[in-house]
Amino acid sequence: MENGIKRIRLCLGLTQQQLADMLGCSQGNVGHYELRDQMVPPEMARKLIAEAAKRGSVVTYEDIYGSVDEPVVKPRPRVSKEILEANERKSRHAED
Repeated sequence: MENGIKRIRLCLGLTQQQLADMLGCSQGNVGHYELRDQMVPPEMARKLIAEAAKRGSVVTYEDIYGSVDEPVVKPRPRVSKEILEANERKSRHAED
């Protein structure tokens, strides 16, 4: 069973290699994440959320780890870098 990684990748219009380059891992890792052979590490999830936001899309932890029946990438208005950084800090504190 696939997790949300493949759906997110396809919605962003990326190949496995492009996503791997963006996240700083190997294409093989991305393939394993997509097939759930490996769990997506929290740091990779944070990077994916941040990179999607830079591209004007919203991706959540639920999209990455949960079962999703709808398209997972939703367009949103551009936001400032300060807001993105503040949201990332909030996410990190919520996990602690």
